[in-house]
Amino acid sequence: MNELVHSDLTLCHSGRSESSAQRAIRGAEESQSPVRALWARAKRGRNLAFRVLREIFDESAYIRFLDRHKLEPSRGSYAAFRREHEHSKACRMRCC
Repeated sequence: MNELVHSDLTLCHSGRSESSAQRAIRGAEESQSPVRALWARAKRGRNLAFRVLREIFDESAYIRFLDRHKLEPSRGSYAAFRREHEHSKACRMRCC
């Protein structure tokens, strides 16, 4: 029995084998992986929903406008964005 314990300790200290604590930690991490995967999917879904809402409410268009014209967010730049947005909406062709 002592020889088995001694050989396990020698393998553990030499880096050739993992300890039972390391195996338990790895096992716990592997059992959590479905939860982590689900959490990652939920976060991606939330981010997608936020991006869709930003497009719907023109926040993304406003950010692109600021980048295109090299402006800082302000009341004046938002007013210019709204004027440009309304002008482009009025100039669109309508089919019916």
